[in-house]
Amino acid sequence: MLWLGGGLLPRLRWVSPSLLQALGHSLEECKARDFVQRLVHPEDLDRVLEAWRRVIRTGGSSSVEFRAEATQGRLVHLSVELSAVESAADGGGELIGTVRVLVPAARPVFQSPSTTCPLLGETPEEVAQELTRSEREHVELTDTVDGIVWSTDARFRFTFVSKQAERLLGYSTQKWMQEPDFWVKHLHPEDQDWAPAFCMKAAMECRAHEFEYRMIAADGRVVWLRDIVTVISEDGVPRELRGIMVDITEHRRAREYLEHMVSLLRATLESTADGVVVVDQRRRVTAYNRRFLELWRMSDEFRKDWDGEKMLRYALTQVQHPEQFRERVLALRTAPEQESHDTIEMRDGRILERYSRPQRLGDTIIGRVWSYRDVTTERRAQAERERLLHEAEEAIRVRDDFLSIASHELKTPLTPLKLHLQVLRQRAVSGQPFPLQHVEKALAQVARLSGLINDLLDTSRIQAGRLELRHEPVPLQQLTREVLADLRPVSPHHTLEYEEPDETLTIQGDRGRLAQVLVNLLENAIKYSPMGGTIRLTVERYGGQALVSVTDRGIGIPSDQKAHLFERFFRARNAPISGFGGLGLGLYICRDIVEHHGGRIWVESEVGSGSTFRFTLPALEGAADAHALPGP
Repeated sequence: MLWLGGGLLPRLRWVSPSLLQALGHSLEECKARDFVQRLVHPEDLDRVLEAWRRVIRTGGSSSVEFRAEATQGRLVHLSVELSAVESAADGGGELIGTVRVLVPAARPVFQSPSTTCPLLGETPEEVAQELTRSEREHVELTDTVDGIVWSTDARFRFTFVSKQAERLLGYSTQKWMQEPDFWVKHLHPEDQDWAPAFCMKAAMECRAHEFEYRMIAADGRVVWLRDIVTVISEDGVPRELRGIMVDITEHRRAREYLEHMVSLLRATLESTADGVVVVDQRRRVTAYNRRFLELWRMSDEFRKDWDGEKMLRYALTQVQHPEQFRERVLALRTAPEQESHDTIEMRDGRILERYSRPQRLGDTIIGRVWSYRDVTTERRAQAERERLLHEAEEAIRVRDDFLSIASHELKTPLTPLKLHLQVLRQRAVSGQPFPLQHVEKALAQVARLSGLINDLLDTSRIQAGRLELRHEPVPLQQLTREVLADLRPVSPHHTLEYEEPDETLTIQGDRGRLAQVLVNLLENAIKYSPMGGTIRLTVERYGGQALVSVTDRGIGIPSDQKAHLFERFFRARNAPISGFGGLGLGLYICRDIVEHHGGRIWVESEVGSGSTFRFTLPALEGAADAHALPGP
């Protein structure tokens, strides 16, 4: 028999039908605010209230016996095991009461009709009738209890068994009381040793006890029973045992099934790669798995007295954007029905995906489930794939641009070359002399084609790591003067200025390749200064380095293009192929040649103000200068 209630002032919310029948009250009567105070005998009320409030405030359980006032003025002796369902210091908790009727041993009917009962003022016959009626009511009451009410002597021989025994186990009450070892004989084989030993030990200690075991019913069924036993003793010697056996078979099955499901869910929770934590509406942590602790770097010590607020404070110290994290959590608290999915960046560089959805019991939201997954590797792999895809797309674009530029650049000298050759052929056929200008122009176009092809070949060698250099002493001033002398005739609209130190600077390197670098930089200065002007070539010493600078006053280079200027096939956006020509390989080749000589090359430029290209080379002789090299 059960009841369910709560509050510091005891109030019942539910009472089992068997208890209602035993007391004779309706469920509505039991739900009244003062029912418990009216039910308990006044002399027992303080004791019941004390046990009730202790369980409500502290949790746990407590047993209490008291007299209950049933209908028609009857007093029923009850024993209640109070257990906390939910405790609360403010008295807002709930408890469940397991109630059993304390049944005294059967008493003999009044035997001597010849005497009177002065205390009652009734004749012996009337007293006997009253006792018979009371016993009948008592037996009828015990038969209504949802369990087997019993009593035995100190040797476990039954002296009373209620009729529920026949319904629950199928054995008649006479069989229970006639067979001295009935109980032990019908115990489940696995319980025949420990159960009698346990009960005997408790009886010898005159201690009330409660235990669960199995009995074999008449039809062979295994029935689980919870036996609640009170020991009646005199001078420390057990004289009688009284109790009630409650059928808990379905309860055990439900509990075993629940334990199985909980075990399955726990195993599933622990085996998942996601970190999971469940928080109820009061911010209490109700479930979590080990992966959650690992993802958030939480120690076992942290779990002591933790709740939703403590976890939030800790999480804010771990995430990259704490305010954004806090705002999202608070938003979900104000909208508990919402689901959520977002990404969290951790301060240690990891990336977590967060999923959140409400926890429901039926249609009622009772908490929130948070799930975290480490996606750092996946995100980095995705970023790497995107980078490789971008590089591939860029390579395809460069290839397409190069094919377009190369076809244009290779075709450009072929057209005038063809015209000059056609003119020469016509004059040869007609016997006319060959004009020297046509020959020179044809040779110039051939030289241009040769230069383009050489650039392509050099680029191929650089890519394959096969660009060969000769190493010999090269007088740098002499080399620069020779290059300038070759270029002056082809740049009549530009003034070429030159400045060099008095001392001789000698470079250990490839004379032809170094001349190629100077020619490329000077030709670029001429090409990108379409309006003419001054181009200045400077050679100077800085410590153990020779510094060569080529300065023009041309179109200049956008600042965001400088970093890419020495890349293969690159052309600044303000220098279209249609206006300036070239394959975009010259500076790429220059950088490789300079670096293979142990130097470096860079540019200083502003759009509309011209550019200065500088490169350094290790010098073989001369005292070191204290000046620092200029830089980009």
